[in-house]
Amino acid sequence: MKKTAYYALKLALTYFFFASLWILFSDKLVNVLSDNLEMYTWAQSFKGHLFVVITSVLLWGLAQKNNRDLERASDIDTVTGLHSPSVFIRRADTLLQRANAESCYMLFVLDIDNYTSVTNKLGFDRTNQLLIGVARKIDTPTALENLTSRVHADRFACLLTLSDVSEMTPYIDKLHRQCNQFLQRYDRDITCSVGVAVFDSDGEDTTALMTAATRALNEAKKHKNAVAYHDIHLTEEAKKRQNLVYDLRQAIDDKQIDIVFQPQYRLSSGELTGLEVLARWTHDQYGNIPPSVFIPLAEEQHFCEDLTALVLEKAAKQLNESQLLGNMVKRVSVNISAVEFNSVDAIARIDTYLQANPEFARYLCLEITETAALDDIIECARVVDTLKRHGVTFSIDDFGVGYTSLGIFNRINVDEIKIDRSFIQAMEKDHRAKAITAGIIGIAKGLGIHVVAEGIETRAQLALLKQLDCEYAQGFYLGHPAPLEQLAIVQSV
Repeated sequence: MKKTAYYALKLALTYFFFASLWILFSDKLVNVLSDNLEMYTWAQSFKGHLFVVITSVLLWGLAQKNNRDLERASDIDTVTGLHSPSVFIRRADTLLQRANAESCYMLFVLDIDNYTSVTNKLGFDRTNQLLIGVARKIDTPTALENLTSRVHADRFACLLTLSDVSEMTPYIDKLHRQCNQFLQRYDRDITCSVGVAVFDSDGEDTTALMTAATRALNEAKKHKNAVAYHDIHLTEEAKKRQNLVYDLRQAIDDKQIDIVFQPQYRLSSGELTGLEVLARWTHDQYGNIPPSVFIPLAEEQHFCEDLTALVLEKAAKQLNESQLLGNMVKRVSVNISAVEFNSVDAIARIDTYLQANPEFARYLCLEITETAALDDIIECARVVDTLKRHGVTFSIDDFGVGYTSLGIFNRINVDEIKIDRSFIQAMEKDHRAKAITAGIIGIAKGLGIHVVAEGIETRAQLALLKQLDCEYAQGFYLGHPAPLEQLAIVQSV
């Protein structure tokens, strides 16, 4: 309405100014050039006809320009600047007709979950900012000629080309993760789902691909914050990942995640000092799923809070029933992911658990990675201080492979560092790895921070660590992770 009113006003003003100037100057010109009445009458008549011709051409030109502007405006989404659906389909069809058989062309549709509640919560302006941000995340150089469209209020489509189909799942997973990270800057509960279809197996034109991708999206939205591939094209890798995501959620809910314990020893005396709790998952179809696979899945899908709660619950129950806690076992270490440690809700949940289980809390050591500590040092220090009120201790895991500055120990009240296994396994042959390990041990001692060496696999590594006066150690050479009832706990090494 505003655009049409603006156009009408622009047309009226143009006509008004042109007509006023024409009347003013054309009459003066006629008076100068006409020396008799007959000439004057002819000039006035000619001037009137010329005015009609010129104004007709002028108004036609303005109307044509306005039509072109309206067409261009209808081709572009006014909020995000992306293509309109009609332009997207037309251009995508043109590109697919020239498709290179050596490349993989795929179309994905991304949808913001629970969009109505998002708009109610954020308001109009912030929601538009959110949509613009999502558009920028999606509209990457990989997009064919930037073929990206906002197809509905909360839905985007993009046509991509990749060199090989094997790149598809990693690319989509990364995009999904990045979009979620962006959305959660606005609110932690905002997530998105993605449906993927592949040219030519899922469809031979854009309309067919959109239909297939939308079907996949509908499947993903049943679970929320998920990725789904159209059934016709599902690769084994993508199918396995999709199954794992759904089944991991179910396994956590049904408490089917198992825990194992790995012993830790004091090297000066050889006595057992504690156990590290590790999660294990045996899938009905795929067998044992490595933690390196299911832990990142839990982080991406925001299952890690529930996973940690389950690990804590099972560890406390088993150790109390075995009567090892507080007797032979003086410390229990549990890993906290970077995603969880930087989540206000997740930390509040851990805080509540520790308040409810004070006897277990006094033996608990929470392990965080360098990445978690570095994301926000001030917030990290606050979280550590808050949880330490319950008697827990803190350890920085995989120390030495990140970018931790020694100054972090003046800011964060950690009790322990765990030297990454890469240094331990290299120090027999690499003098630099040995020197770094010795340096870490020396600095930590000077700061009053305990040191654990992880990944001990040989007698020689154990002997070197004793020479370097390392305080604690764990690894396969000292004891494999095992269920508590099967764990052969050697009380000294």
